[in-house]
Amino acid sequence: MWFILALLSSLTFGLAGFMMKASSANRGSTDHLLWGLYFSGSLGFLGWVIYTQTWNLQFFVLLAGFIIGFGSAVGNLLFMKALDHGPASLTSPVVNSNVVLTVGLSMLFYGETISLTEWMGVILLIIAVIVLPIDPNEDLRIRNTRWYLFVLTATFLFFLRNGGLKITEEMHLSNAMILFVSYLFGFIWFTIEILRKKNRNVSLKTKQIGLVWGIGSGIFSFAGMQIYAIALEKGPASLVSPIFSTNSLVVAILSIWVYRERLSLLQTISLILLIVGLICIRL
Repeated sequence: MWFILALLSSLTFGLAGFMMKASSANRGSTDHLLWGLYFSGSLGFLGWVIYTQTWNLQFFVLLAGFIIGFGSAVGNLLFMKALDHGPASLTSPVVNSNVVLTVGLSMLFYGETISLTEWMGVILLIIAVIVLPIDPNEDLRIRNTRWYLFVLTATFLFFLRNGGLKITEEMHLSNAMILFVSYLFGFIWFTIEILRKKNRNVSLKTKQIGLVWGIGSGIFSFAGMQIYAIALEKGPASLVSPIFSTNSLVVAILSIWVYRERLSLLQTISLILLIVGLICIRL
Protein backbone atom coordinates (compact mmCIF):
# COMPACT_ATOMS: atom_id res chain seq x y z
CA MET A 1 0.00 0.00 0.00
CA TRP A 2 2.81 2.44 0.86
CA PHE A 3 4.32 1.94 -2.59
CA ILE A 4 1.09 3.03 -4.31
CA LEU A 5 0.78 6.00 -1.96
CA ALA A 6 4.39 7.05 -2.64
CA LEU A 7 3.79 6.90 -6.40
CA LEU A 8 0.55 8.85 -6.01
CA SER A 9 2.31 11.51 -3.91
CA SER A 10 4.95 11.91 -6.61
CA LEU A 11 2.32 12.23 -9.34
CA THR A 12 0.19 14.72 -7.42
CA PHE A 13 3.09 16.88 -6.23
CA GLY A 14 4.46 16.77 -9.76
CA LEU A 15 1.19 18.29 -11.02
CA ALA A 16 1.69 21.12 -8.53
CA GLY A 17 5.21 21.65 -9.86
CA PHE A 18 3.94 21.70 -13.44
CA MET A 19 1.44 24.44 -12.57
CA MET A 20 4.29 26.50 -11.16
CA LYS A 21 6.15 25.97 -14.44
CA ALA A 22 3.01 26.99 -16.37
CA SER A 23 2.81 30.24 -14.39
CA SER A 24 6.46 30.97 -15.17
CA ALA A 25 5.93 30.15 -18.86
CA ASN A 26 3.06 32.66 -18.94
CA ARG A 27 5.12 35.26 -17.01
CA GLY A 28 3.04 35.17 -13.86
CA SER A 29 4.13 36.95 -10.69
CA THR A 30 6.25 34.67 -8.49
CA ASP A 31 5.08 36.29 -5.25
CA HIS A 32 1.40 35.93 -6.22
CA LEU A 33 2.03 32.37 -7.42
CA LEU A 34 3.49 31.34 -4.06
CA TRP A 35 0.84 33.32 -2.17
CA GLY A 36 -1.88 31.43 -4.03
CA LEU A 37 -0.09 28.13 -3.46
CA TYR A 38 0.16 28.56 0.29
CA PHE A 39 -3.35 30.06 0.51
CA SER A 40 -5.17 27.13 -1.11
CA GLY A 41 -2.77 24.65 0.50
CA SER A 42 -3.54 26.08 3.95
CA LEU A 43 -7.27 25.78 3.32
CA GLY A 44 -6.80 22.18 2.16
CA PHE A 45 -4.90 21.17 5.29
CA LEU A 46 -7.33 23.08 7.51
CA GLY A 47 -10.22 21.12 6.01
CA TRP A 48 -8.30 17.84 6.43
CA VAL A 49 -7.45 18.59 10.06
CA ILE A 50 -11.10 19.36 10.83
CA TYR A 51 -12.32 16.27 8.95
CA THR A 52 -9.88 13.92 10.69
CA GLN A 53 -10.31 15.70 14.05
CA THR A 54 -6.54 16.05 14.45
CA TRP A 55 -6.52 19.71 15.51
CA ASN A 56 -3.63 20.05 17.94
CA LEU A 57 -1.97 23.18 19.33
CA GLN A 58 0.71 21.26 21.21
CA PHE A 59 3.99 23.18 21.43
CA PHE A 60 6.04 20.62 19.50
CA VAL A 61 3.43 20.49 16.71
CA LEU A 62 3.56 24.27 16.31
CA LEU A 63 7.37 24.28 16.49
CA ALA A 64 7.66 21.53 13.87
CA GLY A 65 5.16 23.31 11.64
CA PHE A 66 7.18 26.52 11.90
CA ILE A 67 10.46 24.76 11.05
CA ILE A 68 9.00 22.80 8.12
CA GLY A 69 7.17 25.91 6.88
CA PHE A 70 10.37 27.92 7.06
CA GLY A 71 12.18 25.22 5.08
CA SER A 72 9.48 25.21 2.41
CA ALA A 73 8.97 28.96 2.00
CA VAL A 74 12.58 30.13 2.27
CA GLY A 75 13.80 27.10 0.31
CA ASN A 76 11.58 28.11 -2.62
CA LEU A 77 12.87 31.70 -2.46
CA LEU A 78 16.53 30.68 -2.36
CA PHE A 79 16.02 28.17 -5.17
CA MET A 80 14.73 30.96 -7.41
CA LYS A 81 17.61 33.23 -6.36
CA ALA A 82 20.06 30.44 -7.22
CA LEU A 83 18.60 30.30 -10.74
CA ASP A 84 19.57 33.96 -11.16
CA HIS A 85 23.24 33.13 -10.55
CA GLY A 86 23.71 29.67 -12.08
CA PRO A 87 22.27 27.28 -14.68
CA ALA A 88 19.09 25.33 -13.94
CA SER A 89 20.78 22.15 -15.14
CA LEU A 90 23.07 22.27 -12.09
CA THR A 91 20.76 23.98 -9.59
CA SER A 92 17.85 21.55 -9.85
CA PRO A 93 19.76 18.26 -9.40
CA VAL A 94 21.78 19.60 -6.46
CA VAL A 95 18.63 20.76 -4.67
CA ASN A 96 16.87 17.44 -5.39
CA SER A 97 19.78 15.62 -3.75
CA ASN A 98 18.19 16.44 -0.37
CA VAL A 99 16.55 13.01 -0.71
CA VAL A 100 19.94 11.47 0.14
CA LEU A 101 19.83 13.23 3.53
CA THR A 102 16.37 11.81 4.25
CA VAL A 103 17.49 8.30 3.33
CA GLY A 104 20.57 8.68 5.55
CA LEU A 105 18.47 10.02 8.42
CA SER A 106 16.10 7.06 8.23
CA MET A 107 18.85 4.45 8.17
CA LEU A 108 21.24 6.00 10.70
CA PHE A 109 18.80 7.19 13.35
CA TYR A 110 15.72 5.01 12.89
CA GLY A 111 17.34 1.70 11.98
CA GLU A 112 15.65 1.23 8.63
CA THR A 113 17.22 -1.47 6.46
CA ILE A 114 16.63 -2.23 2.80
CA SER A 115 17.56 -5.17 0.58
CA LEU A 116 20.17 -5.18 -2.18
CA THR A 117 17.55 -4.83 -4.93
CA GLU A 118 15.89 -1.99 -3.01
CA TRP A 119 19.32 -0.32 -2.70
CA MET A 120 19.71 -0.62 -6.47
CA GLY A 121 16.25 0.90 -6.93
CA VAL A 122 17.01 3.86 -4.64
CA ILE A 123 20.32 4.56 -6.41
CA LEU A 124 18.65 4.41 -9.83
CA LEU A 125 15.88 6.80 -8.72
CA ILE A 126 18.41 9.29 -7.37
CA ILE A 127 20.46 9.10 -10.59
CA ALA A 128 17.24 9.57 -12.61
CA VAL A 129 16.39 12.76 -10.69
CA ILE A 130 19.94 14.12 -11.06
CA VAL A 131 20.20 13.34 -14.79
CA LEU A 132 16.73 14.67 -15.73
CA PRO A 133 17.35 18.47 -15.68
CA ILE A 134 20.73 18.39 -17.45
CA ASP A 135 20.61 20.15 -20.80
CA PRO A 136 23.74 19.44 -22.87
CA ASN A 137 23.16 22.67 -24.80
CA GLU A 138 23.15 24.85 -21.68
CA ASP A 139 26.19 26.75 -20.48
CA LEU A 140 27.22 25.08 -17.22
CA ARG A 141 29.48 27.90 -16.09
CA ILE A 142 28.63 29.30 -12.64
CA ARG A 143 28.23 33.02 -13.08
CA ASN A 144 28.36 34.02 -9.41
CA THR A 145 29.87 32.33 -6.38
CA ARG A 146 26.75 33.20 -4.38
CA TRP A 147 25.09 30.37 -6.30
CA TYR A 148 26.85 27.87 -4.03
CA LEU A 149 25.46 29.51 -0.88
CA PHE A 150 21.93 29.75 -2.28
CA VAL A 151 21.72 26.21 -3.66
CA LEU A 152 23.32 24.44 -0.69
CA THR A 153 21.14 26.34 1.78
CA ALA A 154 18.03 25.56 -0.29
CA THR A 155 18.99 21.87 -0.31
CA PHE A 156 19.18 21.81 3.48
CA LEU A 157 15.91 23.78 3.83
CA PHE A 158 14.03 21.32 1.61
CA PHE A 159 15.46 18.54 3.77
CA LEU A 160 13.85 20.30 6.75
CA ARG A 161 10.53 19.85 4.96
CA ASN A 162 10.87 16.26 3.73
CA GLY A 163 13.12 14.85 6.45
CA GLY A 164 11.27 16.83 9.11
CA LEU A 165 8.07 14.95 8.33
CA LYS A 166 9.92 11.68 8.93
CA ILE A 167 11.10 12.92 12.34
CA THR A 168 7.62 14.12 13.37
CA GLU A 169 6.08 10.84 12.20
CA GLU A 170 8.52 8.94 14.42
CA MET A 171 7.54 11.28 17.29
CA HIS A 172 3.87 10.29 16.65
CA LEU A 173 2.88 13.90 16.07
CA SER A 174 0.02 14.92 13.76
CA ASN A 175 1.65 15.55 10.39
CA ALA A 176 -1.63 16.93 9.01
CA MET A 177 -1.64 19.65 11.67
CA ILE A 178 2.08 20.26 11.17
CA LEU A 179 1.59 20.70 7.43
CA PHE A 180 -1.31 23.09 8.05
CA VAL A 181 0.91 25.23 10.29
CA SER A 182 3.75 25.08 7.74
CA TYR A 183 1.55 26.18 4.83
CA LEU A 184 -0.02 28.90 6.98
CA PHE A 185 3.52 30.11 7.67
CA GLY A 186 4.18 30.29 3.92
CA PHE A 187 0.90 32.13 3.35
CA ILE A 188 1.78 34.76 5.97
CA TRP A 189 5.33 35.06 4.59
CA PHE A 190 4.23 35.84 1.03
CA THR A 191 1.39 38.08 2.19
CA ILE A 192 4.07 40.23 3.84
CA GLU A 193 6.23 40.02 0.69
CA ILE A 194 3.37 41.26 -1.52
CA LEU A 195 2.52 44.11 0.86
CA ARG A 196 6.19 45.05 1.08
CA LYS A 197 6.46 45.25 -2.72
CA LYS A 198 3.04 46.80 -3.39
CA ASN A 199 4.52 49.96 -4.90
CA ARG A 200 6.51 48.05 -7.51
CA ASN A 201 5.29 48.12 -11.11
CA VAL A 202 3.63 44.73 -11.62
CA SER A 203 0.71 44.52 -14.05
CA LEU A 204 -2.70 43.23 -13.01
CA LYS A 205 -2.51 40.47 -15.65
CA THR A 206 0.84 39.26 -14.29
CA LYS A 207 -0.64 39.11 -10.79
CA GLN A 208 -3.74 37.26 -11.99
CA ILE A 209 -1.73 34.66 -13.89
CA GLY A 210 0.44 33.95 -10.85
CA LEU A 211 -2.55 33.83 -8.52
CA VAL A 212 -4.66 31.46 -10.64
CA TRP A 213 -1.83 28.99 -11.24
CA GLY A 214 -0.73 29.34 -7.61
CA ILE A 215 -4.16 28.41 -6.23
CA GLY A 216 -4.28 25.36 -8.50
CA SER A 217 -0.75 24.41 -7.54
CA GLY A 218 -1.60 24.72 -3.85
CA ILE A 219 -4.48 22.26 -4.19
CA PHE A 220 -2.24 19.59 -5.70
CA SER A 221 0.62 20.49 -3.36
CA PHE A 222 -1.69 19.89 -0.40
CA ALA A 223 -2.77 16.54 -1.80
CA GLY A 224 0.78 15.48 -2.66
CA MET A 225 2.27 16.39 0.73
CA GLN A 226 -0.61 14.79 2.65
CA ILE A 227 -0.30 11.55 0.70
CA TYR A 228 3.47 11.68 1.23
CA ALA A 229 2.91 12.04 4.99
CA ILE A 230 0.58 9.02 5.00
CA ALA A 231 3.08 7.00 2.94
CA LEU A 232 5.77 7.77 5.54
CA GLU A 233 3.50 6.36 8.23
CA LYS A 234 2.99 3.10 6.35
CA GLY A 235 6.37 2.54 4.66
CA PRO A 236 10.13 3.12 5.11
CA ALA A 237 11.26 6.68 4.43
CA SER A 238 14.44 5.27 2.87
CA LEU A 239 12.23 4.08 -0.01
CA VAL A 240 9.26 6.47 0.13
CA SER A 241 11.42 9.63 -0.12
CA PRO A 242 13.30 8.61 -3.31
CA ILE A 243 9.99 7.71 -4.97
CA PHE A 244 8.48 11.04 -3.91
CA SER A 245 11.51 12.89 -5.31
CA THR A 246 10.66 11.64 -8.80
CA ASN A 247 7.88 14.26 -8.96
CA SER A 248 10.28 16.27 -11.16
CA LEU A 249 9.87 13.58 -13.82
CA VAL A 250 6.12 14.25 -13.84
CA VAL A 251 6.86 17.92 -14.54
CA ALA A 252 9.20 16.93 -17.38
CA ILE A 253 6.71 14.57 -19.01
CA LEU A 254 3.87 17.10 -18.83
CA SER A 255 6.15 19.82 -20.21
CA ILE A 256 7.03 17.59 -23.16
CA TRP A 257 3.35 16.88 -23.78
CA VAL A 258 1.87 20.36 -23.24
CA TYR A 259 4.69 22.61 -24.44
CA ARG A 260 5.92 20.22 -27.13
CA GLU A 261 9.35 20.11 -25.53
CA ARG A 262 11.55 17.49 -27.17
CA LEU A 263 12.76 14.53 -25.13
CA SER A 264 16.57 14.64 -25.02
CA LEU A 265 18.79 11.57 -24.82
CA LEU A 266 19.50 12.22 -21.13
CA GLN A 267 15.80 12.67 -20.37
CA THR A 268 15.08 9.36 -22.11
CA ILE A 269 17.79 7.70 -19.98
CA SER A 270 16.27 9.32 -16.88
CA LEU A 271 12.81 7.87 -17.61
CA ILE A 272 14.31 4.41 -18.23
CA LEU A 273 16.21 4.60 -14.92
CA LEU A 274 12.99 5.62 -13.17
CA ILE A 275 11.09 2.60 -14.46
CA VAL A 276 13.90 0.16 -13.68
CA GLY A 277 14.39 1.70 -10.23
CA LEU A 278 10.72 1.34 -9.32
CA ILE A 279 10.76 -2.28 -10.52
CA CYS A 280 13.81 -3.00 -8.32
CA ILE A 281 12.09 -1.53 -5.26
CA ARG A 282 9.06 -3.78 -5.80
CA LEU A 283 11.05 -7.02 -6.37
